[in-house]
Amino acid sequence: MPTVRRLLLLVPVVALLAAGCGGGGGGTGGTTVRSSPPLTRAQYQAKLQALIAGISKSIGKTASSADKLTKGDVDRVARAFRTFADRLRQVEPPPAVKALHDRLVKAMNDLAHDFPDIARKLQEAKDPSTAISALLGARAVQELSRVITELRAKGYKLNFNG
Repeated sequence: MPTVRRLLLLVPVVALLAAGCGGGGGGTGGTTVRSSPPLTRAQYQAKLQALIAGISKSIGKTASSADKLTKGDVDRVARAFRTFADRLRQVEPPPAVKALHDRLVKAMNDLAHDFPDIARKLQEAKDPSTAISALLGARAVQELSRVITELRAKGYKLNFNG
């Protein structure tokens, strides 16, 4: 059976695959007024890729040791997701993907909020299929998957291997 920590590594991959940035404080969840001009397609893709690498690194540190997650581990992962959303909120996306970008920010905040419950379900799972169902069945993970699929349909190439 996959360990909880290995499944944790799947969260950013699954959630952002079907997105990032690491560490730091919690978010406010509010609307940010952006003062910079919108990024070009290439700049936006590069910015997303840098943020994805950061969140993968941050979560990888938490998910690399023991089988059981501590409350501190869960809090650190949730904080990483919230920080990712906060940093994304500061990005001015190209107009063609603004609505998708806003959905990505909201989905990451939702994932940060829902993560403690997802982690609890992963830890309580009796078998791999139950654990995977808990992960893939999470509303925020499903929305992130849809957003990433839509970004890819618009030609954005994102690497989720950090």
